[in-house]
Amino acid sequence: MDYLYRYGQYFCSLLVVFLFLFIIASGNKKEIATISNINNIKSVPVTNLSLSYRKIEKEVVKTPKVYSTFNEAINNVGNGEVSFYGKLTAYGPDCKGCGGTTACRGQNVRNGNIYYNDKKYGKLRILAADRSVPCGTVIRVNNINSYSGPIMAVVLDRGGAIRGNHLDLLFESQKNLGGFGTQSNIKFDIVRWGY
Repeated sequence: MDYLYRYGQYFCSLLVVFLFLFIIASGNKKEIATISNINNIKSVPVTNLSLSYRKIEKEVVKTPKVYSTFNEAINNVGNGEVSFYGKLTAYGPDCKGCGGTTACRGQNVRNGNIYYNDKKYGKLRILAADRSVPCGTVIRVNNINSYSGPIMAVVLDRGGAIRGNHLDLLFESQKNLGGFGTQSNIKFDIVRWGY
């Protein structure tokens, strides 16, 4: 009878070790997280939270391919995010020959209204671009001298002198451009092509 008791303990110990090794080997990735409701101090399980973060972490940030010419860049837009280098100037809605509304969608840009609220990208600055760049194109404008980082802008306007890799950034007034001038070697990343 004593030997049955010893074999039973031995069997149970082996079973526990086997289950422990099985759990480790199976790669159980289920993580449990809880949040507390401070009104009634109850914990609520948060499901799939860690899985959602893992999916985000696995998304690869694609580096835009830089093309040597503006035409090459716009001809390859369908192959992922593309970039080109060009020059950036500034204008106001009250510039000579300007009517105070954008060429695309006719947004009134008088009275400091220099932004466009995009459904996907939020508040964007307004750019004038070559007619080969469709209205609604979202562009990340990098290495602007007077800005600490890149800005997101949308093509909503045209201009008689705006051709090829020359883009024009809208300011509140032609009189208040803050000495922006012409900036060369600006990197433009095309994030979205048209609306």
